[in-house]
Amino acid sequence: MSRTISILLGLALVWLTAWSLAAYFTYASGSESLRTAAQLSTPSTVLEQGADVRIEGTLVAAPTVKATYSERHCLAAHTTIIALSRYQDSQDNWWTDSAVIKELRVGPGNIVIAADDRRIELPLDRWAARDRTSEAMQELPARLGVTAGEVAAAKARLRGSFTGFSVSEGAIDGGTHVFVVGKLEDRDGSLLLAPDRLLGHVDLFLGTQADYVKEMERKGSSARTVAWVFAPIGPLPLAVLGLVLLVRSRKRRAVIDAPSRA
Repeated sequence: MSRTISILLGLALVWLTAWSLAAYFTYASGSESLRTAAQLSTPSTVLEQGADVRIEGTLVAAPTVKATYSERHCLAAHTTIIALSRYQDSQDNWWTDSAVIKELRVGPGNIVIAADDRRIELPLDRWAARDRTSEAMQELPARLGVTAGEVAAAKARLRGSFTGFSVSEGAIDGGTHVFVVGKLEDRDGSLLLAPDRLLGHVDLFLGTQADYVKEMERKGSSARTVAWVFAPIGPLPLAVLGLVLLVRSRKRRAVIDAPSRA
């Protein structure tokens, strides 16, 4: 086997391994989303210390605050500031890398959710906005309060060349109907939300439980479909290389057999 063929075979095997792993993890992620959707489709019936929470409610209005980036008035806002870069891997493919510089939250100390005749509270620092808008930029506005040291620390974690920044922000308003996934702290006093045992965080979904479950089912089904569609591409380089070797072998045999026929 020639050196060129050996190199091509090695690259094809690397491609097959990487593609197979990507397809597997995509399928596994989709399956996990479907399992989670099934487990979260039943609402909780008891609100007490230490209990799991799967309940619909309404965000209780409070004095509004100004979102850090968009500066719109809202109940609470969550802003994430990210440094971006581009780098090239060993196969000469270009990728984007990112590093979080800072996360900023504004709002009441506890976000209050009215559920029937009870009230549960989500500490602001445990809330992460699900619905966000993002904007890329070359310079950060001064109002974000990001220091040169924070930017330098984020850049040091990036691969490749720094390309700019991205700011994403999500906000919520009082009176919004929400579906809450989490668990209640096992302590006396206010009903405080803590990270869900299944998800590892508190999920505050703007909508109904049915909408939440449908969204998770849609994501899970889409991920599994993508895995099935793209899985056959993994062996393609090996198949092409095998075809090339077959053609070369037949040509070589034809050259060897030519004198005997003459």
